[in-house]
Amino acid sequence: MNQMLGDRPILIESNSQHSDDFSLSQMVDLIADKFGIHIKPHYQDTLKKNLLTRIRALGLCSLNDYYQFLVTRNQLIPGATEWQELISLLTVTETYFFRDQGQMSLLKNQLLPELIERKRELSLTQYNAANGEFYRPTLRLWSAGCSTGEEAYSLAILVKELIPDNQTWDILILGTDINQPAIALAQQGIYSDWSFRTTTQEIKNRYFRSHKKGWKIDPAIRAMVTFQPGNLMQDNYPAYASRIHDFDLIICRNVFIYFDFNAIAQVIDKFYCSLIPGGFLLTGHTELHGQKTEPFQVKNFPQSAVYQRHTSLNEQSKVLNTIKPAAIESRETEIFSPSLNPVWLTKLSVEASRGRKEAGEEKLFNINNSLSSPASPASPAPQHFQAYCLMAEAYANFGDYSQANQASQQALQINPLAIEPYYLLAQIAEEQGDRDSAKLFLKRIIYLAPNSVTAHLELGSIYEREGNEKQAQKTWRSLLEILQNLPQQAIDSHNQQTTAELKAHVLKHLNSTSYEP
Repeated sequence: MNQMLGDRPILIESNSQHSDDFSLSQMVDLIADKFGIHIKPHYQDTLKKNLLTRIRALGLCSLNDYYQFLVTRNQLIPGATEWQELISLLTVTETYFFRDQGQMSLLKNQLLPELIERKRELSLTQYNAANGEFYRPTLRLWSAGCSTGEEAYSLAILVKELIPDNQTWDILILGTDINQPAIALAQQGIYSDWSFRTTTQEIKNRYFRSHKKGWKIDPAIRAMVTFQPGNLMQDNYPAYASRIHDFDLIICRNVFIYFDFNAIAQVIDKFYCSLIPGGFLLTGHTELHGQKTEPFQVKNFPQSAVYQRHTSLNEQSKVLNTIKPAAIESRETEIFSPSLNPVWLTKLSVEASRGRKEAGEEKLFNINNSLSSPASPASPAPQHFQAYCLMAEAYANFGDYSQANQASQQALQINPLAIEPYYLLAQIAEEQGDRDSAKLFLKRIIYLAPNSVTAHLELGSIYEREGNEKQAQKTWRSLLEILQNLPQQAIDSHNQQTTAELKAHVLKHLNSTSYEP
């Protein structure tokens, strides 16, 4: 998304210059807070002229009236219509396919091939015991500030060229932008010749079809890309419900040049947490100049600098020291001390649960092991692993799912074979209504701990709620086989039920339908 002020010379004399100046200053602050856009002093006269067009359209009398209209009636405007009108005054959608040939070459010849090879190798280690097959390799790319979609479609074309068998992959190419009309145009996928000014004729002929309004993207490429509105400044992410999490690559180019310094810092912190370990962030040239980029490993290529998320514990520990609940922040030294204080770790979980109850929320997050799940393998730094697990649980109980996800991922970096973090991630995903992610986490638990009673129970319940009778029955039968081999009076600490009670529960589900395998 290329953000700048347009020039719409509509002049209206103000009755009070002082009042207008004050109201304009308020608008500048509001725009910065709402969108992260920094309106420089020499653009503010143009901003004022553009705002007066909206004042006329709404039948208002002054800049102050318009400001009050935005801050007091925002929730009453269907779809926040006036905010979108304002965004259209502040942004233009000038972009084109394969913009910045140097960076596109870097993506095609180095970054994407590296990611693709890494994900292929990883998929060969992820065996799905439920169906006897390996999990499909995944690739997750995000064009943040995608404007009318040319950048996101350029990524899709590169992926198509690099992965001929892309149908056998689980691929997400996501494009987000704050400008909803731009998103609507991206979804249509129709472009004029001006969008192809650096595109080869071969690519144009292969992936576009002639259209009365120009050129339309090939349906196969269109199907590879998902577009949705997004506000980089105000949205919370990682967010499983909106699929903004665990990206292999984030591209955010020609966006930060319009953000103020603090807004950039906030967004790149959220980008870091939304990348997988080893994932890449690609920005416009010099857009992060002066910013603290220590959480990333900076890789300098002839074509561009690239920011890669670290994978080592020491580097990730630095990132955790950002925004924390007060109960956690005040014990920062104790958490990361070489000898953890087990008394405080227990207190942390209790404090988090108490805070959740005081907030009126009954459901507490718990990452206790389930019945008969094997002990997690020893990790290189078990004390830190325990700390991250408890911090993740505490963040979740405080309702800070973003930090809970981050702490869980950090625990998995220490011990990738542990199941506790996956339990919490599955619970958070369900809490946020993201059943697909919840199922994925539960399947990972079952792969790592095939006798996990709780994971089978949760997975079967999700399939039932979705109406997927076949998969629900399959999961219930697998669970029944597990329970047959357990003592009748064994207690599942997670569900507080005996084996006999659980078997009765499972048989009830199996007998509730006429499905036969």
